[in-house]
Amino acid sequence: MEDSWHQLKPKAGFTVRVNGRISDLSWQTLTQLYQPIMGPSAAGLFSALFWLPNRGTYQRHTTLLAAMSLDLEHFYEARIRLEATGLLTTKVTTQDDLMGFIYELHAPLAPAAFFKDDLLSVQLLGVIGEEMYQQLISTNMPTVAPLANEKDVTKNFLEVFHVDGQELNDLPTAITNGRQRLTKAPKSPVLSANDEPEFDFKLLGEILEHSFIDTRAVQANRQLLLTEHVTYGLDEVTMARYVGEATDLATNQFDAEAFKRIVAQHFGQPRRGVAPVKATPTPAATTTGTPTSAEQALIKVATATAPAVFLQAIKQKNGGFVTDGEQRIVRDLVSRQLFPEAVLNLMIYHVLVDEDKPTLNKNLLDTIANDWSKAKVNTPQLAIQKIRERQRAASQPRKSRNRQPTVKETLPDWAKKPAAETPTATTAKLSTEQQQRLQERIAKLKENRQSGKED
Repeated sequence: MEDSWHQLKPKAGFTVRVNGRISDLSWQTLTQLYQPIMGPSAAGLFSALFWLPNRGTYQRHTTLLAAMSLDLEHFYEARIRLEATGLLTTKVTTQDDLMGFIYELHAPLAPAAFFKDDLLSVQLLGVIGEEMYQQLISTNMPTVAPLANEKDVTKNFLEVFHVDGQELNDLPTAITNGRQRLTKAPKSPVLSANDEPEFDFKLLGEILEHSFIDTRAVQANRQLLLTEHVTYGLDEVTMARYVGEATDLATNQFDAEAFKRIVAQHFGQPRRGVAPVKATPTPAATTTGTPTSAEQALIKVATATAPAVFLQAIKQKNGGFVTDGEQRIVRDLVSRQLFPEAVLNLMIYHVLVDEDKPTLNKNLLDTIANDWSKAKVNTPQLAIQKIRERQRAASQPRKSRNRQPTVKETLPDWAKKPAAETPTATTAKLSTEQQQRLQERIAKLKENRQSGKED
């Protein structure tokens, strides 16, 4: 099934489910933490689905579109942003050739869990900046400083309740059966990068062993390191250097938030070891349809390079630089998880080189992404074919929409009378005597008219 908004129809039915408890804190988290990432339309869609009257019954998309003043394309854009952030699961049902949708809402993460999620926290930091990011942490995770004479006397569970140790060793059947049911229950979607990349944690550990850094703290942040590796293409040596910069020399503690900031700051600086990207437009299609040698070289680089680094290499080749907005666009494309990294790189290459655009344009990239998603472009070879098709379509002459067809009008018979019947031509056919009489009559009329005025 094509994953595109083109499959949606206003009359298509849908129903809404709610997975988990959505509390007042959930709405605060949705507005303060999720909305900067996914935009107000996606946050509004989440609210509209939750508060929809009779949400458990099948309704048509027409009702929802009218309530939100959205067309299908913008509705789909808001929907996939909810899906990408883990707030919505979309399922499709087909019966008697009729398509229906099931929208399952998931409660937003608690603030502590949100800030511990690598993908969400990195994306939020890139959108709002470090100052606002720290303010949100303070607002959503307030800390109370203990008093100097304060002592914790809280009782634990076993100090208050008596539990049979034998039952703990041999759990009752009701508990084990209940846990099996919980295991089989559908889980909330988990945010993750595409496939786990090849990253040598053993090599990273060996590098860090020769420093003062506690490798156990690094292992605890394994997912964060993988996320940064996927986004920016950091190798083990560079990763070790950034980890060292983010570790406090006094306490020997690794600061995950400082690590994210350091990586973002270093990204704008020139990088070494990046495969060069030749800014040569993609050649026209060959007769066989197979990639040319130049295209094969481009595919090789696109496959081996992280999207952000690939973008930076092209901009540096053209004498430009990566803007903050372009970083957000690339992060957004990666977070959607619609295409492999190589396909995203070729999409970036097509816009900056083939289309000769100075910067990435979000609307243009969204248009291409929708087209490629509809065509199920999931390999760089298919991406090259789509680029060729787009180039062929652009090279064809466009017919002007304002040009009206030329209509030849046929004159009616009465309009085809010879010019001889006009008064001027008739006068030309009068004899000399007749012309003299006519002039005399005209002079006499003028004389009578003047005499009448004098009287």
